[in-house]
Order: sequence, then C-alpha cells, then structure tokens
Amino acid sequence: METEALKTAMMDSISEVLEGMFYLPLDFKDDAKSEGLWDSEKGKISATRLEFNGPLSGRFIFTVPDQLALSITAGFLGVDLTEATKEHVTETLKEIINMVAGNTFSKFDAQSVFDLGVPEAMSFDDVKATRTDPGKEIFIAIDTLDGWMAFQLVMTG
Repeated sequence: METEALKTAMMDSISEVLEGMFYLPLDFKDDAKSEGLWDSEKGKISATRLEFNGPLSGRFIFTVPDQLALSITAGFLGVDLTEATKEHVTETLKEIINMVAGNTFSKFDAQSVFDLGVPEAMSFDDVKATRTDPGKEIFIAIDTLDGWMAFQLVMTG
C-alpha cells in the first residue's frame, strides 16, 4: 500500500477543506503521535468517525477540543458562539470528516470506488480505544491559532 501517497492526499484534503471552506490557518505537526494527544489532559474532546470500504477499508476519525469545535461551527454558520448548539457542532464535524474523506480518496485514487458510510459522533473513550498498530494507521496532528485537532485513518483491511 502507498501509505505516503495516502498521507499526502489526506493532508492536501484537510488543507483544502479547513483552510478553503472554514478559513482556518493550519500547521501540520510532522512528529506528532496519537498517544501524545490521547494520554494527556486536553479538556473536553469532540470526535466523529466515518467508516469506508473499497480498495482500502477502515475508518477516518476527526478529533477536536470542544471549544475549537464550537468556534469552527460558529464561524462556518456565521453565528455568535452563544448561538451555536451542540447539534450544530456535531453536524459541522460530521460534514468536515465527510468532505475530507471523500476528497482524500478522490486525490489518492480517482479511478477506484470507495463506499463512505454515514459520519457519526463518538465518545473520547471510543477514540482512545481505536489506537492501533502504527503500521496500520495514518495520524495527522494540526495546530491552529485556536488549538489543536487531529485526523486519523485506521485501516482494517
């Protein structure tokens, strides 16, 4: 499998979606590991998951601190922070992971068909439980002006 090509496609897609549609300046952290984020106290965390099948099978996971998720949502909806509800945040995060996953696979292999599931919210405990063999995951940590976020692609088949 072409892990580097897939990682490059993910990073390009994350940039296009978050910088282009959400106007978030991003700084990718090349040396970050999922263990460093999951094992430290970072405050309340929101996460979404998207299962996929095709030439590759697995799941995308998007993790972001609640305060940053609220800020992203309010900016995207064009509302004040106090007007964005938990449901708005959840739906925005689901939309982000759906756009990033679809764009990633289009960039990675435009000729293949990938079946994307329905994005779903997940608990932080579920996120920690998805830690897997590093050879079977791609982990991308990102700093923004307002905090960190992470995307993880876990391959199951």
